[in-house]
Amino acid sequence: MVVFSGCMTQLQQGFDGVRPGMTPDEVRAELGDPSVRIPPRLDEHGARLDGGRWQYADNLSSLANAAAFPEFVPDRVWVVWFDVDGVVQGTRRPIRVEDGGDGSVDQGGETPLFPSAAPPRSR
Repeated sequence: MVVFSGCMTQLQQGFDGVRPGMTPDEVRAELGDPSVRIPPRLDEHGARLDGGRWQYADNLSSLANAAAFPEFVPDRVWVVWFDVDGVVQGTRRPIRVEDGGDGSVDQGGETPLFPSAAPPRSR
């Protein structure tokens, strides 16, 4: 678990360095290889509609969702979107419950390995 925490801290620090206009190689230098790469969407003539996206810190559930539903962006992952020219268009950190997310990311910004499906109990 310590290794996982260290990876998340490194990801958080590297994510601060990702800026619009960066190339995929520059993003890879900051963050390493993504856990998921969603390819660019193409129109009926093969022209790019966007540049795709990279996701970081996926778990088995979000990996399966990415394969089945590439348009869906899970709340729990770090995301880098690319424009039609292949440079960074924007980014998004994981969304926490306090920010309107699904609760899959705890307050420390780390994704639990097995988040509880039950809501928290009040005492």
